Amino acid sequence: MTNSKKKKHYGNVKPKSYRAIYEEKFYDILFRLRYPLMTVIFFTTLGVLMLMIINNKSDGKSVLNFFFHTVITFSTVGYTEGYDTSPQHLMVNRFFTTLFIIVTIPLVYIYGLVTTVSIFMNSKIDEIYRYWRMYKAMEKLKNHYIICRFNGITKELMRNLKKRGIKFVLIEPDGSLEDEIKNFGVDFYVIDEPHKRSVLLGVGIESAKGIVSAFEENTQDLSVIVTARLIRPDKDEFMIFATATTEGAAEKMKLLGANEVIIPDISVGRRMTSFILHPPSPVLSGFLEKIAYGERTDIDIMEIRIDERSDLVGKKLKDIHMRQETGATVVAIVRKDGKMKIAPSGDTQIVEGDSLIVLGHPKALKRAEEFFKAHIKENEEVMQK
Repeated sequence: MTNSKKKKHYGNVKPKSYRAIYEEKFYDILFRLRYPLMTVIFFTTLGVLMLMIINNKSDGKSVLNFFFHTVITFSTVGYTEGYDTSPQHLMVNRFFTTLFIIVTIPLVYIYGLVTTVSIFMNSKIDEIYRYWRMYKAMEKLKNHYIICRFNGITKELMRNLKKRGIKFVLIEPDGSLEDEIKNFGVDFYVIDEPHKRSVLLGVGIESAKGIVSAFEENTQDLSVIVTARLIRPDKDEFMIFATATTEGAAEKMKLLGANEVIIPDISVGRRMTSFILHPPSPVLSGFLEKIAYGERTDIDIMEIRIDERSDLVGKKLKDIHMRQETGATVVAIVRKDGKMKIAPSGDTQIVEGDSLIVLGHPKALKRAEEFFKAHIKENEEVMQK
């Protein structure tokens, strides 16, 4: 019985290996150095062998002396015999060395050195090494985000992700922006087309948490969404966020697989409305917006949905000791019918389908998320038994 390789649902497309591209460039530099290196090796070996024949010596000490003699000869350092040479061999040694210098200076020193320096100066080997290191580290990323397009929107996004220590890879199709990307301090980026399957696979979409597409043209966003959702079809495990210029385009993007689509004009209008309805104050100005938009790093907010399998269903908030164990606080509960309870008391009962709005330090929220997941697992184990 033969083992057949399972065909992936998105086709047999190989990930584009950016690390391999720069490894190949490095090997190309080494390949171009083969003639200078072969010339040095050939004449070094020839010099040592001729001195061995002339002096009729092949012991280890003599071979080392002949090697030293040959190297300082074609390197034009200059020398005097630093070893015992018999009078009958002295003149022959010097005659051979004179000829050797005449031959090796143009072939080894001038050709070899000039060619080697020229290759290193023109190949930008330091830049190749920098790219190679970046892409080697990029291949190890897990649970990162992929950001498509370098513009004002994604710049602000990347600033906030860096504050939170969240890893991301930028894909930018316009090569003229590379210098600006470097100056901005992006750790991982590729200059390529994000709608290609090979490119998304090459930046680790299979191990990523989500992708953000923020092109100025909706057609490019649509292409990215379709390709990304083809590779990662589960909307709960892989998030797709995008921007759109119109509500119609936003609806299409959601139908094609985007989890959330933001229309910049509408978002800005809503935020301006919040300033009008809640007049700015020295402390509270934009406080909730800063939390919601991730501008604060010491406090965050998240939604935790109560699963039907959770053993917390039916219990009161004060009885689950969530705040004591995690340090996070439930500031509101949204019921299944959409009604909201603000600042719920400890006697508030948890109901299946509730969405708990939890506030706290990012680390506390992480503990709270694990706290609720643990109760689902315990319930599953009980059901299996």
